[in-house]
Amino acid sequence: MDYRAIGLKVGLEIHQQLATHKLFCACASALLDTSGGLRFRRRLRPTQSELGEVDAAAIEEAKRRLTFVYETTPNSCLVEADEEPPHPPNAEALDIALEIALLLNAKPVQEVDFMRKIVIDWSNTSGFQRSALVALDGYLDVNGKRIGVPTLLLEEDAARKLGETEGEVAYRLDRLGIPLVEIATTPNIET
Repeated sequence: MDYRAIGLKVGLEIHQQLATHKLFCACASALLDTSGGLRFRRRLRPTQSELGEVDAAAIEEAKRRLTFVYETTPNSCLVEADEEPPHPPNAEALDIALEIALLLNAKPVQEVDFMRKIVIDWSNTSGFQRSALVALDGYLDVNGKRIGVPTLLLEEDAARKLGETEGEVAYRLDRLGIPLVEIATTPNIET
Protein backbone atom coordinates (compact mmCIF):
# COMPACT_ATOMS: atom_id res chain seq x y z
CA MET A 1 0.00 0.00 0.00
CA ASP A 2 1.29 3.47 -0.87
CA TYR A 3 0.79 5.29 2.42
CA ARG A 4 1.80 8.69 1.04
CA ALA A 5 -0.75 8.36 -1.77
CA ILE A 6 -3.59 7.79 0.70
CA GLY A 7 -2.42 10.68 2.88
CA LEU A 8 -1.32 8.74 5.96
CA LYS A 9 -0.22 11.03 8.79
CA VAL A 10 0.92 9.46 12.04
CA GLY A 11 1.98 10.96 15.35
CA LEU A 12 3.35 8.87 18.19
CA GLU A 13 2.99 9.01 21.95
CA ILE A 14 6.03 7.41 23.53
CA HIS A 15 6.26 6.41 27.20
CA GLN A 16 9.65 5.69 28.73
CA GLN A 17 10.07 4.55 32.33
CA LEU A 18 12.97 6.16 34.15
CA ALA A 19 15.47 4.12 36.19
CA THR A 20 15.01 6.08 39.42
CA HIS A 21 12.91 5.59 42.53
CA LYS A 22 9.17 6.26 42.25
CA LEU A 23 7.87 9.71 41.39
CA PHE A 24 6.11 10.68 44.64
CA CYS A 25 7.73 8.43 47.27
CA ALA A 26 11.13 6.89 47.95
CA CYS A 27 10.05 3.33 47.05
CA ALA A 28 12.16 1.41 44.56
CA SER A 29 10.97 1.22 40.96
CA ALA A 30 11.06 -2.55 40.67
CA LEU A 31 8.57 -5.08 39.37
CA LEU A 32 8.24 -7.95 41.80
CA ASP A 33 6.77 -11.42 41.43
CA THR A 34 6.00 -11.66 45.12
CA SER A 35 3.13 -10.14 47.01
CA GLY A 36 3.59 -8.11 50.16
CA GLY A 37 0.73 -10.07 51.66
CA LEU A 38 -1.74 -7.19 51.90
CA ARG A 39 -4.73 -6.73 49.62
CA PHE A 40 -7.34 -4.00 49.76
CA ARG A 41 -10.45 -3.19 47.74
CA ARG A 42 -11.94 -0.04 46.23
CA ARG A 43 -15.05 0.81 44.21
CA LEU A 44 -15.47 3.60 41.68
CA ARG A 45 -17.66 6.44 42.93
CA PRO A 46 -17.78 9.29 40.40
CA THR A 47 -17.53 12.70 42.05
CA GLN A 48 -17.69 16.27 40.89
CA SER A 49 -14.58 17.97 39.61
CA GLU A 50 -13.43 21.38 40.77
CA LEU A 51 -15.73 22.78 38.06
CA GLY A 52 -18.76 20.98 39.48
CA GLU A 53 -18.95 18.43 36.64
CA VAL A 54 -18.98 14.63 36.80
CA ASP A 55 -17.01 12.86 34.06
CA ALA A 56 -19.40 11.00 31.72
CA ALA A 57 -16.92 8.15 31.16
CA ALA A 58 -16.58 7.68 34.94
CA ILE A 59 -20.37 7.47 35.26
CA GLU A 60 -20.53 4.77 32.57
CA GLU A 61 -17.66 2.82 34.15
CA ALA A 62 -19.33 3.00 37.58
CA LYS A 63 -22.41 1.30 36.13
CA ARG A 64 -20.27 -1.84 35.69
CA ARG A 65 -20.14 -2.05 39.53
CA LEU A 66 -16.63 -3.50 39.55
CA THR A 67 -14.51 -3.99 42.65
CA PHE A 68 -10.82 -3.13 42.31
CA VAL A 69 -8.39 -5.24 44.32
CA TYR A 70 -4.88 -3.93 44.98
CA GLU A 71 -2.03 -6.22 45.99
CA THR A 72 0.93 -4.70 47.80
CA THR A 73 4.54 -5.78 47.42
CA PRO A 74 7.28 -5.82 50.08
CA ASN A 75 8.33 -2.31 49.01
CA SER A 76 4.82 -0.78 48.89
CA CYS A 77 4.02 2.32 50.93
CA LEU A 78 1.04 4.41 52.02
CA VAL A 79 1.51 6.86 49.11
CA GLU A 80 0.91 4.02 46.64
CA ALA A 81 -2.20 2.97 48.56
CA ASP A 82 -3.45 6.59 48.44
CA GLU A 83 -3.50 6.62 52.25
CA GLU A 84 -0.78 9.31 52.56
CA PRO A 85 -0.31 12.48 50.49
CA PRO A 86 2.30 12.32 47.73
CA HIS A 87 5.81 13.42 48.70
CA PRO A 88 7.62 16.13 46.68
CA PRO A 89 8.38 14.99 43.10
CA ASN A 90 11.50 12.92 42.45
CA ALA A 91 14.17 15.54 41.59
CA GLU A 92 16.29 13.04 39.63
CA ALA A 93 13.31 12.13 37.42
CA LEU A 94 12.62 15.81 36.77
CA ASP A 95 16.30 16.40 35.87
CA ILE A 96 16.21 13.48 33.41
CA ALA A 97 12.98 14.79 31.83
CA LEU A 98 14.58 18.23 31.41
CA GLU A 99 17.70 16.68 29.87
CA ILE A 100 15.54 14.75 27.38
CA ALA A 101 13.68 17.98 26.59
CA LEU A 102 16.93 19.75 25.80
CA LEU A 103 18.11 16.83 23.63
CA LEU A 104 14.84 17.17 21.70
CA ASN A 105 15.35 20.93 21.25
CA ALA A 106 12.25 21.60 23.36
CA LYS A 107 11.66 24.70 25.46
CA PRO A 108 11.23 23.93 29.19
CA VAL A 109 8.19 25.55 30.80
CA GLN A 110 8.77 28.25 33.42
CA GLU A 111 7.21 26.19 36.22
CA VAL A 112 6.50 22.46 36.40
CA ASP A 113 3.11 21.84 38.02
CA PHE A 114 1.54 18.42 38.41
CA MET A 115 -2.07 18.08 37.31
CA ARG A 116 -4.51 15.23 37.73
CA LYS A 117 -5.84 13.20 34.80
CA ILE A 118 -8.81 10.99 35.66
CA VAL A 119 -8.23 7.24 35.34
CA ILE A 120 -11.48 5.31 34.95
CA ASP A 121 -9.96 1.83 34.87
CA TRP A 122 -8.69 2.38 38.44
CA SER A 123 -5.14 1.44 37.54
CA ASN A 124 -4.21 4.17 40.01
CA THR A 125 -5.48 3.89 43.60
CA SER A 126 -6.32 7.60 43.73
CA GLY A 127 -8.52 7.46 40.61
CA PHE A 128 -6.26 9.86 38.73
CA GLN A 129 -2.76 10.04 37.28
CA ARG A 130 -0.38 12.84 38.24
CA SER A 131 1.20 14.37 35.15
CA ALA A 132 3.29 17.50 34.55
CA LEU A 133 4.09 19.41 31.38
CA VAL A 134 7.89 19.80 31.27
CA ALA A 135 8.64 21.23 27.82
CA LEU A 136 7.06 22.41 24.56
CA ASP A 137 7.83 22.86 20.87
CA GLY A 138 10.72 20.45 20.39
CA TYR A 139 11.81 18.54 17.33
CA LEU A 140 13.97 15.70 16.13
CA ASP A 141 15.59 15.49 12.70
CA VAL A 142 15.30 11.98 11.22
CA ASN A 143 16.71 11.18 7.77
CA GLY A 144 16.43 14.79 6.68
CA LYS A 145 12.87 15.21 7.96
CA ARG A 146 11.91 17.27 11.00
CA ILE A 147 9.53 15.49 13.37
CA GLY A 148 7.93 17.89 15.82
CA VAL A 149 7.73 17.14 19.53
CA PRO A 150 4.99 19.49 20.74
CA THR A 151 4.92 18.22 24.33
CA LEU A 152 7.09 16.38 26.82
CA LEU A 153 5.53 15.35 30.14
CA LEU A 154 6.65 13.65 33.33
CA GLU A 155 4.04 11.36 34.84
CA GLU A 156 3.52 8.33 37.04
CA ASP A 157 3.00 4.86 35.63
CA ALA A 158 -0.15 2.87 36.42
CA ALA A 159 -0.52 -0.19 38.63
CA ARG A 160 0.15 -3.51 36.92
CA LYS A 161 -3.02 -5.39 36.00
CA LEU A 162 -2.96 -8.97 37.25
CA GLY A 163 -6.29 -10.10 35.90
CA GLU A 164 -10.03 -9.71 35.77
CA THR A 165 -12.84 -11.96 36.90
CA GLU A 166 -16.54 -11.30 36.88
CA GLY A 167 -17.08 -8.17 38.93
CA GLU A 168 -13.44 -7.77 40.02
CA VAL A 169 -10.19 -6.36 38.59
CA ALA A 170 -6.87 -7.05 40.34
CA TYR A 171 -3.77 -4.83 40.25
CA ARG A 172 -0.30 -5.04 41.83
CA LEU A 173 1.19 -1.80 43.16
CA ASP A 174 4.83 -2.45 42.15
CA ARG A 175 4.55 -0.48 38.87
CA LEU A 176 2.34 2.31 40.23
CA GLY A 177 4.29 5.54 40.55
CA ILE A 178 7.33 4.63 38.44
CA PRO A 179 8.30 7.87 36.66
CA LEU A 180 7.54 8.02 32.95
CA VAL A 181 8.52 10.53 30.33
CA GLU A 182 5.76 10.96 27.75
CA ILE A 183 6.89 12.30 24.37
CA ALA A 184 4.27 13.22 21.77
CA THR A 185 5.19 13.79 18.13
CA THR A 186 3.39 15.80 15.48
CA PRO A 187 1.35 13.79 12.95
CA ASN A 188 3.82 14.18 10.09
CA ILE A 189 5.18 10.64 9.90
CA GLU A 190 4.05 9.40 6.48
CA THR A 191 5.47 5.87 6.19
